[in-house]
Amino acid sequence: MTSRKAVLWRHLLTIGAFFLSIPAFSAPAPDQSAHLPSTAKHPPHKTVQERLLQLEKALALAGNEQKAQELTNAAENLRIRGLTGATKLLLRDSQDALSKHDFQTAVDDITSALTLQPDKAILRRDRAEIRLAAGDMDGAIADLGVELQSDPQDPIAWGVLAQAEQLRHEPDAALRAYQKVISLNPYTPQAKENLKKFEKAKAGQED
Repeated sequence: MTSRKAVLWRHLLTIGAFFLSIPAFSAPAPDQSAHLPSTAKHPPHKTVQERLLQLEKALALAGNEQKAQELTNAAENLRIRGLTGATKLLLRDSQDALSKHDFQTAVDDITSALTLQPDKAILRRDRAEIRLAAGDMDGAIADLGVELQSDPQDPIAWGVLAQAEQLRHEPDAALRAYQKVISLNPYTPQAKENLKKFEKAKAGQED
């Protein structure tokens, strides 16, 4: 396994650990409406998509690493919100297959999850990461194209795209994708080091 794939493999295991630790839904807060005057006006509830967009905008303007991580976690929780029990089970099965390097089964499980909930863009990102680890760069990029149409401000998806373009020997496209990552999350871990690597790869192409 190349060093680049080793890094990606560690990233995939981290993503898997995140899904395995999905908490049960919290009990709803007590209804306080009975204590409000009958004439009180409530602002309309924001949709999940509107809340996600708000978090993504805040992430791009985060003032420190801790705040960026908090916003990233909150955004990821919104992206997985609404996943059904059956979908979560398939995600766990996929992660189990992935831990055994059974890439095809891992991809098939995510594909089944997408059949159940095709509107969940994050499932496309999950499948893209597995396809990338399996060496299917074109399949990964196809999934990311669909995911980014739905959630164009997802820095994790742009990071996976940068990796895929790099493995396809497209350093210019890889650099552009990674620059997008940094614009969406200035506190991306190891951002400076990774940016230098992408810049160096592009410079090598131009020599």
